Amino acid sequence: MNLDKYLEDLLFRNECVTIPNFGSFITSLNSAQANNNGMILPPSKSISFNNKLQKNDGVLANYIAEVNDISFDEAMDTIKLNVSNFKDNILNKKEIVFNKIGIISVNNSVLEFESSKGVNYLKDAYGLSNVSSSLIKRKKKSNFSSFTKYAAVLIIGFLLSGLVYNNELTETNQKNIIAYQEANSLIEEKIQKATFVIESPLPLVKMFVKENIGVFHVVAGSFSIEANSFTRLNQLKSKGYNARKIGQNKFGLFQVAYSSFDNRFEADRALTEIRLSDNQAAWILNKEIN
Repeated sequence: MNLDKYLEDLLFRNECVTIPNFGSFITSLNSAQANNNGMILPPSKSISFNNKLQKNDGVLANYIAEVNDISFDEAMDTIKLNVSNFKDNILNKKEIVFNKIGIISVNNSVLEFESSKGVNYLKDAYGLSNVSSSLIKRKKKSNFSSFTKYAAVLIIGFLLSGLVYNNELTETNQKNIIAYQEANSLIEEKIQKATFVIESPLPLVKMFVKENIGVFHVVAGSFSIEANSFTRLNQLKSKGYNARKIGQNKFGLFQVAYSSFDNRFEADRALTEIRLSDNQAAWILNKEIN
């Protein structure tokens, strides 16, 4: 089973995708720009390879298991077989080709990675293509050149404004949720303070509002023994994390998250901080908790 398609899918969703005992593909953001050939390039994600990051974070194996409806161990066997082939290619100084991702080659016993051209792994830029703004030289003074420059600036502005709008919309939704929660708290407080002198008083009616947990969870670990998941939960809370249990996965493992978020942007930012400060194997799970 080839790993290319699974790696490609995960690179759209993650900043780092690790092939256990081999290395990691890492993405970095590039803003929209214009090159010397008059082409306007949309925002994008560039890909690099680091053979030092080999620790298994479970992301690739879990995804292969989920897509093919197989066990985690069977998915790991598939990964190990591919890694064995990769290392044989390295020993024989053969190129390792990852379709739509890039090529790994050996040069003087050093691994070199060349990313594929024409593939943009930034989801927010999906459907956007390069725009040509060819300049036409004229002997007579003309406003056309200025118009072209203004058009180029406007196009770049539209590309960037789309990303900014998405962030602003997310912030607005979060502020609305906080406002609704505060309003519900005030209503319940007033109901509890209101008392009436009647012969047969009615019981106090409380309105329970479902907690908005969020669907993006930064996972700290999965445990076969539930008691161990509670131990990990308490450890995270003692460190100041808004940790919680997020249920069992399809393999019956009890999962614990550092925190949960409404949008992927905040979850990715938290994941980066957690990987640097606490746990390099942390990963993001998209799951709605009832």
